[in-house]
Amino acid sequence: MNNFLNRLGVRVKLLTSFVLLASFVLVLGVTALFILKKIKQNQNETLAGIHLSDAFFEAKYFIRSDMHIFTELIKTPSQERLDYWWGEHEFQIQFFNDQLKKIEQEFYIKESFENDTLQNQVLAVVINIKKHYEQIMLPVFNKFHTLKTIEFDLNHKKQQANSDSLMQAQLNQELEAMAQNYQLMSQEVTDYGLSIITQLDAGKDQVRKLIKAKELDGIRILGRVFIIFLGITILGVLFSILIAAYTSLLIARPVRRILQHVNKLRRGEQPDLMEIKMQDEFGTIQNALNDLTHSLVQTSVFSNEIGNGNFDAEFKPMSENDVLGNSLLQMRDSLKTARDEENKRRIEDERRTWVANGLAKFGDIMRQSGDGLKAMGYNLMSGLTDYLGAVQGALFVVNDENPEDIYYELISAIAFGRDKFMQKQIKVGEGLVGRVAYEEKTIYIKDVPENYVKITSGLGTSNPRTILLVPVKLEDKVNGVIELISFKEMEPYQIEFVEKVGETIASFIASIKINEKTALLLSESRSKSEELSAQEEEMRQNMEELQATQEEAARREEERNMLWEALGKINGIIETDLNGTILNANQNLCKLINRSLTELTGINYPDLFLTKVGESTESIWNKVTEGQIVNLNINYPQGAEFIEMKHQLTLVANAQGNGLKILIVVQSN
Repeated sequence: MNNFLNRLGVRVKLLTSFVLLASFVLVLGVTALFILKKIKQNQNETLAGIHLSDAFFEAKYFIRSDMHIFTELIKTPSQERLDYWWGEHEFQIQFFNDQLKKIEQEFYIKESFENDTLQNQVLAVVINIKKHYEQIMLPVFNKFHTLKTIEFDLNHKKQQANSDSLMQAQLNQELEAMAQNYQLMSQEVTDYGLSIITQLDAGKDQVRKLIKAKELDGIRILGRVFIIFLGITILGVLFSILIAAYTSLLIARPVRRILQHVNKLRRGEQPDLMEIKMQDEFGTIQNALNDLTHSLVQTSVFSNEIGNGNFDAEFKPMSENDVLGNSLLQMRDSLKTARDEENKRRIEDERRTWVANGLAKFGDIMRQSGDGLKAMGYNLMSGLTDYLGAVQGALFVVNDENPEDIYYELISAIAFGRDKFMQKQIKVGEGLVGRVAYEEKTIYIKDVPENYVKITSGLGTSNPRTILLVPVKLEDKVNGVIELISFKEMEPYQIEFVEKVGETIASFIASIKINEKTALLLSESRSKSEELSAQEEEMRQNMEELQATQEEAARREEERNMLWEALGKINGIIETDLNGTILNANQNLCKLINRSLTELTGINYPDLFLTKVGESTESIWNKVTEGQIVNLNINYPQGAEFIEMKHQLTLVANAQGNGLKILIVVQSN
């Protein structure tokens, strides 16, 4: 018998004890439900009656308001006021009809009323009221509105007929007749309105009688309910005493075992898991205590992991309200955050060191580059692309020699670690480079347009991921622009580093430009001094000096030939006729461009070297044939690469100044 009871749940035990009481209460409950249904029906009918009473009251209010509006319509002095009060009248019509519909709808709600006699009486009242209102009272309003409009027309005619006394007399008679009609209409509206109000009061009285009757029925029903539930309560108390005495014996033993286990937990011990013999709620409690014991063991293991520095150890609290478990998780997260902060500080220190080393490195590059912008540009961009892991880099430097034609000139472009030469001039505001120069702000693009640039490698072509353009600025003047293209995103500290390098470059460029201007001024000063001396000497010389000049010219020609011969030993030499056809070239040039003298002889020099020069070939050749010395920077294609060369073009003339040939000195960088 005990085993059978142990297998039963506490709920089953209690339900078994209560089955007799439930059977008894069921009978009483059905009766109570029937009574409650009657109470609910009574309440619904009472509430519906109240709604009807309110609807009748509101309808009376709108009728009175409409009667008042008619009085205002009579006194209306203008068409504008007439339209206003007529709008109010139309609102009253709508509100009044809404109340009548509300009364009708109350009778169509299920279980609202069971009194068909009352329903018929009230509906008859509503139909009669609606008939009087729509067929008698509203036509009076419409007729009045028409007459009132005519009255305004008559008044208007009266104002226009000031000089016609006969016309005014006739109009006055018509207006007086209208005023009398208004009085009759007002009386009709009042009579019809009072008649409707009387009918509404009659309907309201019938509804009040219904409400009173339902209130009396409700009181009687409540009396019966009180007696029935009092009996149920007394029987329930008696039976509950018997159940309490019976179930206390079945509950005491499992409670005692549970209490022993809890006391061990309270003392901080780790008790053995309880053997669960009962399948009732006490078995559920024992199972929960076993879960608690297991969770405490897991908490202890997790604490040891944290103590050993394993902040990635996983732990699941018993619930979101587990104070100990959540505290341990917070402690783990705090320690992990502290470790992450330490790592973050270390990374920031490494970045600061990286920036400092980079600035020192590029400072050395600029110092070692001397006064050459191109050398500095190549060394700087080569180092910068390597330092940042970029695949392409370019340095544009401002050319402001002509204030009316300022542009940014590409002095160095690095692609995959090699110097990429190409002539390129960009105006302020033109493209991204010109935009940076104009706005004087850094531009960092993560979404690179498809056709902006293509990166070519042995694996094919692909679009870069990011583009960085930084102004090379010194004291609000943009001396150049740095452009870097990369397959990876740049960190903010890297962008800031490039901006700092840009400031250093700007200072370097400004220094070089100052030195160049100083050298130019010194050269011009020497030239002018020599020119003045020559003019003074020429004035003192006589006819004999002409012969000395010719001898001197011959000597200079010989010295020049010796000089070209000496230059030819260390530089490339090209001789062309006045049309640019190559006549001769030394071995240094042939080795430089990897061509034989046989291949070069007869080739047009401009077609070979001047196709990618920004200035037109005709302009360059005119300067040379006129006796000017022209210096050119030329990128000569050598396979997939370009060779940067400097060409100096000089006209070779005879003693009379007539051109004989063109001599080009070629120097490789």
